[in-house]
Amino acid sequence: SVNTEEFVKELKDLEIDFIVVVAFGQLIGNLLLEEFHDRIINLHPSILPKYRGAAPMQFTLLNGDKETAPTTMLIEKGMDSGDILLQNVVNVDINDDYYSLENKMSNLGSKAIKYTLLNFDKLYVNRIKQDDSKATFTKKISKEMGNINWENDSFAIYNQIRALIDYPKAYFHYEGKNVKVLESEILDSYQGNPGYVYEADSKNNIIIGTKNGAIRINKLQFPGKKAMDTKSFLMGNDFKKGIYLDD
Repeated sequence: SVNTEEFVKELKDLEIDFIVVVAFGQLIGNLLLEEFHDRIINLHPSILPKYRGAAPMQFTLLNGDKETAPTTMLIEKGMDSGDILLQNVVNVDINDDYYSLENKMSNLGSKAIKYTLLNFDKLYVNRIKQDDSKATFTKKISKEMGNINWENDSFAIYNQIRALIDYPKAYFHYEGKNVKVLESEILDSYQGNPGYVYEADSKNNIIIGTKNGAIRINKLQFPGKKAMDTKSFLMGNDFKKGIYLDD
């Protein structure tokens, strides 16, 4: 725990200037907050006050946002509610998934922390108080969030697949098995027919209907099997065409 008197004393003895918090699971308590008042800096991967909480990058992708930002901020007692020091907005590409966005935000975030530390006095004077009325909060990602509902529109399902590629991975039910989807693309040339398997061959891959179109599955993983591109999978395995997938 970072909230013990022993730990705080150890930091005091080191005569440190700042504490930097990145993806840290513990809440910072009063002992640290009082001893290092306005010297605890947090790096948060969202455009605060949007997406406070545990999974900002996943929800950026789930909601199809076109921009985000690594934000450096002062830590206070609230959840990601401290004053903003630096916020550099960046584009979220339609082809970004969680891994590519995490890598992008990691690179930009390290630069943001360095700049914040080297220019702290100037940034502190010009710090921006968050508007709590505009705050949104994310929840912890659960396994159930990966379950694809084909009644949703294509863009929502595509976002679900790319947002949850790390955990739990988006999945659908096929003959009693949970099949994970790792890569996909949106097809607009199909009429909405949710859950219907339009195609299942090595030429077209697997095409499944949604509320307003279809999704082509380009990479998948069956239980107990390694992840494969769909074309390779279909060369050695059958997948039924012309059926409706289980709910």
